[in-house]
Amino acid sequence: MSVWDDLTAEQYAVMINAVEEAFINDVIDEYGARLQWAKTRSTLAPSQLDDQMKRALIPRFAGAVSELVARGWIEIRDSYSGTWEDARPISSEEFDTVLSDPDVWILREERPRMIMLGVTDLWNRVAAQPDPPHS
Repeated sequence: MSVWDDLTAEQYAVMINAVEEAFINDVIDEYGARLQWAKTRSTLAPSQLDDQMKRALIPRFAGAVSELVARGWIEIRDSYSGTWEDARPISSEEFDTVLSDPDVWILREERPRMIMLGVTDLWNRVAAQPDPPHS
């Protein structure tokens, strides 16, 4: 069993985006797409979640991000350039405010807030560990 198998559906969607150094506003659609894939058995099915549904999911996903940050597996950064290297780390003082902001989770053309997710060296070590032997 790998570390991926122990993740909740929400944590899995967060980690997929973190591995890709993607934006947090992609996370809920990643989750929604996986829900559709489970129904249709096709990876071509996009997320069917509208903004109202996404807004209702924000507390669950904010909790998943908080848990993964607390484990030391991911970090979040505020990006104005779109690159991880140039993005500013989110301070502990602004962490809860950022994660509760719907504009962080739901992409809006008129007011995009581009928060990035990325994995840490600890995650890379944990994910690279071989599965334990079966007893």
